[in-house]
Amino acid sequence: MQNIRQYNCLFAFTSMGAHIDRSMNDGHGPPIFKVCGQVHHRIGSLLPMTNEPPKFLQLYVYDTTNEVNNRIQSLSSTDAPASPIRPEIVHELLKMLDEHNPFAKKFRLARERLNEHTNEEFIIRIVGAREGDPVQYNMPTTDDLAMLVIGDFSLDTFKRDIIIETRNSELRRISSLHPAYMALQYPLLFPYGERGFQVGVLYSGLEARETNSRTHMTMQDYYCYQFHYKSGQPNPFLSYGTLSNQAKVDARACIDENRLAYILHNQDRLRVENLQGISDAVSKGCINGDEMGKAIVLPASHIGGRRYMIQNYHDSIAICRVHGPPDFFVTFTCNAKWPEIVESLYHSGQKTSDAPDIAVRIFHMKLEELLQDIKSGNIFGPCKAGAEIVQPCFP
Repeated sequence: MQNIRQYNCLFAFTSMGAHIDRSMNDGHGPPIFKVCGQVHHRIGSLLPMTNEPPKFLQLYVYDTTNEVNNRIQSLSSTDAPASPIRPEIVHELLKMLDEHNPFAKKFRLARERLNEHTNEEFIIRIVGAREGDPVQYNMPTTDDLAMLVIGDFSLDTFKRDIIIETRNSELRRISSLHPAYMALQYPLLFPYGERGFQVGVLYSGLEARETNSRTHMTMQDYYCYQFHYKSGQPNPFLSYGTLSNQAKVDARACIDENRLAYILHNQDRLRVENLQGISDAVSKGCINGDEMGKAIVLPASHIGGRRYMIQNYHDSIAICRVHGPPDFFVTFTCNAKWPEIVESLYHSGQKTSDAPDIAVRIFHMKLEELLQDIKSGNIFGPCKAGAEIVQPCFP
C-alpha cells in the first residue's frame, strides 16, 4: 500500500501525460497528488523502436522472459518508491492480471502471434462505444473489449476505437469518453477491465416528463455515483490510498475536459454580441490587427473562469451599493481532525488523507449550518443581504 502508485505504474497499459507537482509532498503533511495543466492518457505500439526499452503495454509483449526485472527497471527516477519494489509482489500481481484482466490476455495473445509469425502485420483494436450502442452493465469478456485485426486494415474504419499498431514511434491520445479509459491506466483498481463511463448511460427508474428533459447521465453524475461509499462493496476510488486519490484527480480532470470541450464546440450558441470581435479586443488592450486571434469564451457558468469571478464581484458590489459595506467577511476552513471526519472513515487504520471525499462532504454540511445560523438572524440579528462565492475546490 505504501508503494501502490508505483506498483500500478509497473502494470499500466497507458501513460499519463500531465505536469505533476511534487513540491507539496515534503514530509510536513499528508501525501497529496497534484497536477497542473491538461491531463491526458496516451498509448504506444506493441513493440518498442530499435534500441528503446519497453514501456507500459510493451512489457506484456516484448522480452517476457525477463519481464519482472524489465518492469522494475522501467520506473523513472521521478517515480522512485519510498521503499524497494519487491519482485515477489510484482510476480504475484502479474500472475493475477494474466488470469483475470482481458487486456492482459489479449496482449499475451499478440505476443504468441508475434512469436509464431514475426513478419505478420496486425493491430489490436480496443472497442469503444458508438452512438446508439446499448450500454453494457455486466462484466465484459475479452472479445467485448479487444480484438486482433490481421492483414489489411484502415485506421479510418475505427475512428472511435483505440488502435494499437505493431511498431510505431508515435503515442496516440485516448479519448476520456472511451469506456476503457480508466481501466487501461489503473489495472490494479480495475483488474477485470471493468467498463467505465460512456455516452448514453440512462438514469435508473427515470422517465422523461418533458420533451427537453435530461434522461442520460453526465460524466459528473457517473463519477459522483462511483465515488459514493456503498457498505460491503469494495470501491476502487475509495479503498486504495494514494492510488485512489490519483484516480479521483484524474476523473475530475476528465469532467473538466468534457465541459471545456462542450464550450469549445458550442461557441456559436454561447456567444453574445458584447463578447465578440472588437469589444473583446479593445478590453484586452489590442490596438493592432496582428494581435487578434480566435477567442474562446468561457461563460460565467464555468466555475473558476474569469467571467465567473467578475460576475460574482459585480453581484457583491451591487449589494454594497444598495445596503452599504458588509459587516462580516467570513472565510470558513476545514479541520481534518474533526470528530465527524475521523468517525466516518471507511476502514480501520485509514487516515483522513485517504478519504478526502469525507472531509469535503462534512465541510459542506458544516458550511451550510454556519450560513443557516448567520441568515436565521438569531445570532447577529436580521440579515439584509449576502453573497456566497464558490471556489473550485475538489478532493
